[in-house]
Amino acid sequence: YLGARPVWTAGSTHAGEEEQVLDAREELSKQHPDALLVLVPRHPNRFEGVAALLTRRGLRFLRRRAGGRVEPDMQVLLVDTVGELLAFYAGADAAFVGGSLVPIGGHNLLEPAALGLPVLTGPSDFNGREIAARLTRAGGALRVADAHELAVRLDELLRDTALRRRIG
Repeated sequence: YLGARPVWTAGSTHAGEEEQVLDAREELSKQHPDALLVLVPRHPNRFEGVAALLTRRGLRFLRRRAGGRVEPDMQVLLVDTVGELLAFYAGADAAFVGGSLVPIGGHNLLEPAALGLPVLTGPSDFNGREIAARLTRAGGALRVADAHELAVRLDELLRDTALRRRIG
């Protein structure tokens, strides 16, 4: 469904965070023009607004609920359905867990970690501070401060399969 190109999933994202994720996608596309971002907003009532944001940014994207195939020129798959995040983590090379680049407190880092993925998270982690601390100390998650650092870390991960496996 996603093809053989590099894929990263940004799951459970919030308002103000999608913009940062898209900034990271833009920066990352300079090194990985074929990388696909799977964007999964946290709340269904935000799907339309996120689709409008993608349109305003001039991105080629497919809405999951529209069905169809993710064509090679697609830059973003917008998962505008509920209950599929885990499946899209499973199909990715790396995962960014949302609610962490904005002061929401972060979401469940264990879901992508349990799938053997390298996990990226922002500085806001008060909803699961101990899990985030343990996972980062163990080397299973990487903390990023902003969109630029997210792009840099994703570039490192997408370039190095052994690094992805080691962190995952």
